[in-house]
Amino acid sequence: MNRLLLSAVGVSLTLSGASAVAQTVDLQRLYLDSLENNPILASAALEMDSARKGSDIIDGQYRPQVDVGAQYGALRNDWTTMNETDGQGAEVFVSVGQNIFNDQLNRASTIAEQQHELSKISYNYALATMQMSVVNGYFNALKAQEKQKQVKATKQAIGEHLVQVKHRLSNGLVPENDVKETQAQYDLAETAVIFSQNELEKALDYLYELTGREYAQVASLSTNLPQISIPQPNGRISWQELAQTDSQQMAIQRQLVELSREQIALAQAGHMPTIGLVAEYRYAFSTQSRSNAPQQTKGSFQDLDNNATVFAGVAMSLPAYRGGATGNRVEQANIQYQQALELQSHTWRQVARKVRSAEKDLVTLKSAQSAYQQAVISAQSALKATEQGLEIGTRTIVDVLDSTRQLYSAKEQLTAAQIDFLVANLQLHFLAGVLDDESLNTINRLLDV
Repeated sequence: MNRLLLSAVGVSLTLSGASAVAQTVDLQRLYLDSLENNPILASAALEMDSARKGSDIIDGQYRPQVDVGAQYGALRNDWTTMNETDGQGAEVFVSVGQNIFNDQLNRASTIAEQQHELSKISYNYALATMQMSVVNGYFNALKAQEKQKQVKATKQAIGEHLVQVKHRLSNGLVPENDVKETQAQYDLAETAVIFSQNELEKALDYLYELTGREYAQVASLSTNLPQISIPQPNGRISWQELAQTDSQQMAIQRQLVELSREQIALAQAGHMPTIGLVAEYRYAFSTQSRSNAPQQTKGSFQDLDNNATVFAGVAMSLPAYRGGATGNRVEQANIQYQQALELQSHTWRQVARKVRSAEKDLVTLKSAQSAYQQAVISAQSALKATEQGLEIGTRTIVDVLDSTRQLYSAKEQLTAAQIDFLVANLQLHFLAGVLDDESLNTINRLLDV
């Protein structure tokens, strides 16, 4: 009895756990789940923390540098060929240094600050990239889900035709070939359902990659989807102008150019002197010494007075010659600066091309939605007319099956165009650097949640 009870409890917990994990998700919930548990975004956050620590490390070199040490040892000196002197003792010391002028340190500090700023921009870009990954993953799953819905509807419609044709055959109204043709189309529709299920499961697996959670399905588009206009940039002449100033990709490249410019200054600082304050305190104690004549028994050690030494002053170091290494570093930094400028130009061309492509996609998809809406209406009318023609003998079952497939294909294409329009809308915001939580919330309100 206890074993049966435990088994029942185990099954209950398993089912409840599965229902808690596998669930229907909307775009906003998927984004929040990904925000909580996305390794790439977490890595970008850690990189930002690391860069801040790098800046703190440089700042620490502006503060006094203190070293403490101790040593103990023995000494033997041969003053002449006739005698020798042995000694032993201990010493402790404290040394303090303080930078007054160090141009290399100043430049390194500036670079560390710029690297920290770069890590912030990179984090924002990682966040925006994650948002687009969520968008693409969600709507790819939705397209697969809608495709499965349409192929199932196609299968059901062909199945109904198959029942009707078999009934007509039994009454001698249609030839047996019509039944075979309808059965073949039904089998193909069943195969399409199997493949669509596979595509849907793979699309949902990508959502697991984003969040580490399982989902059974995604929320569909609202049946009363409003007309959505092509977005316009706020207060700017064009999306390209907005992208040039606000795009995270361009911000990263601008920061890399600034870093390269500062690297030149760092290399040039290798010619500059360094000036600092130095102070040292040494205390020798337990010092002993003895002198030994040849062929005589060594005497005992004699204690020496403890000795304290204090030094304080200013130290300067000037790199007079480094074998040409400093000049070569300057030249190398200049080359890397030119390289950064070229990469910045290349990145802008990529961003500009993608912005123009997204704008063209929006215009095309806007027109395509209207065309597909009309295609659905026409396909519905054509199917109705074909079914009526079948009743009076002017059309065949093959014509009816073709019209059925055309109707559900038009519905699938309409839904795909609506989804692609929303994705292109968000893609344009992403490229311009203005994709944010509200952008996703606006699209989420168009879902049936």
